[in-house]
Amino acid sequence: MTAEKEDDGSSQYLQEACYYLTKKGLTMDQVSKALEISEQEASRLYQQFEDRIASGDAMENEIDRNLWEDVYNDSVGNEKITFVRDNGFYHCRRADLDKMDSPALMAIFETSKKFLDFDMYRRYLDSKPPVGYDPMAMQRQIKRAVDLIEQVLKQRWVSGESKGIDGESR
Repeated sequence: MTAEKEDDGSSQYLQEACYYLTKKGLTMDQVSKALEISEQEASRLYQQFEDRIASGDAMENEIDRNLWEDVYNDSVGNEKITFVRDNGFYHCRRADLDKMDSPALMAIFETSKKFLDFDMYRRYLDSKPPVGYDPMAMQRQIKRAVDLIEQVLKQRWVSGESKGIDGESR
């Protein structure tokens, strides 16, 4: 990497990404593939950020760690899901749906579906969202959750798997 390229702001972001993704538990090989850089470059950038922390030029913080974890999760298809329960709106990751037991998933499915059924604009949810502000963004997210939960439950039904209340497969 040239001195010019190293001085630009992207180097700091790559250092941060290498550091936090490694702290998340990814190997240098996985980090290098995710960022499309060589493994040696990923190691060097990781070390530079670690040195910046040691010298006080940078600080490790939860906000940055969460940001890079979110970026990674989104990049591998583990999207954030918004759903409805009787007492409010909640978020989880797509992978968390697979870990939930079937009764909990069914309860989320039913309350989210009820929420959508009461929405007078439900018929427009399958239309293309407008550019810019989408007044139905929350409903679209909940519809996405309903669709994903339905897929998980169908897969369990087809495979004969049923996760009971204790979370173990039967």
